[in-house]
Amino acid sequence: MAKSKISENLASWFFPKTDMQTKREIDNLNVKNIHYVSLVVGIIQLISLVFYFIINHNNIDNAVADTVFRVGKSVFLCVFGYVVSGIFMRNTDLAHNHPKAVKMFIGGYIILLIIWSIEISVYNYKNYQQLLTFYTVELLAVLFVKQHPIFAAATITGSYTVNYLILNFGIAQGRINPYNYIMLAVLSVVGALLNYRLTANYISQKNKANMLNNSLEIIANHDSITRLQNRYALNQRVPDYIGCDVCVAMGDINSFKAVNDTYGHRAGDDILKTFSDILLEFFDGECVFRYGGDEFLIIEHGADLDAFREKLNNVNKRFAAVRISNVETGFGCSFGCVKARPESLTEFFDSLTRADRLLYEEKVRIKAVR
Repeated sequence: MAKSKISENLASWFFPKTDMQTKREIDNLNVKNIHYVSLVVGIIQLISLVFYFIINHNNIDNAVADTVFRVGKSVFLCVFGYVVSGIFMRNTDLAHNHPKAVKMFIGGYIILLIIWSIEISVYNYKNYQQLLTFYTVELLAVLFVKQHPIFAAATITGSYTVNYLILNFGIAQGRINPYNYIMLAVLSVVGALLNYRLTANYISQKNKANMLNNSLEIIANHDSITRLQNRYALNQRVPDYIGCDVCVAMGDINSFKAVNDTYGHRAGDDILKTFSDILLEFFDGECVFRYGGDEFLIIEHGADLDAFREKLNNVNKRFAAVRISNVETGFGCSFGCVKARPESLTEFFDSLTRADRLLYEEKVRIKAVR
């Protein structure tokens, strides 16, 4: 039982269950970090190279030329990382459609930097200098690149092992304290695993919270029966109509109360949903609101009033042809519509009032004809 628990814990660290969206966001974050870290390190290296060249320009020998070459190589690596990561950042479709290419760039770039850091460290160690470059690259990789645990463990362990073997056995005067060295390697692996785990958990929780917020926003802004926008959504949209030419229509279903009382609320809900679907055949979903009861509001930007009325007539014809099971009566709807250019909230709601008044007059006319 204890062994099984340990195995599960190890598996969760080295093979974390991460959804595709979280993986993509981690890769995007890695690309951004490589982009900006490469820029900063490249600038620092370039400045140091310029100053080194200025100081030694009168005494250029093989040692100076060799140093310039090695630092220049690091500048080239920074430029390479900056340019390629910039391409992925600017072309989001490229990164989205080729996730394997992004992963290959990230992994390949890290391996390239590690190889370069080992080369520099060997050179420095031969000249009785610190292994600062190797440790710096390892630290930057742990801090700024959220590597998959298996890849991180393999690259860090492998790089420390190769570097140790070269320095301790490949160089006659080489001698590294294995205890401190192993401790640094272990801390690097643990840091990389922890960095990936924390980042993945944060992104996953953030995405879940965003999905929940979006769901709550949809529920708050849409009617539960028709799925149309409600009056709360209208209040949020009002500023979009201020100072714009809009056609406004207030409409309702003829004799809806009588049908609802006769055939029941379920039939009434079916009628409301059917009418809503018909409205969406002729108008964009952003234009249609359930105003309350069987009243619906349609607001269209910059539309011609005659063309707007024609669409409303087509809605009426389409609705009149509808048949709903167990409901024997035919259907019809009425509209009152106006064109307006509201310059304030008051003027906007005045246009709704005028449309509502015209709707009332239309319903009176229809009853008189009957």
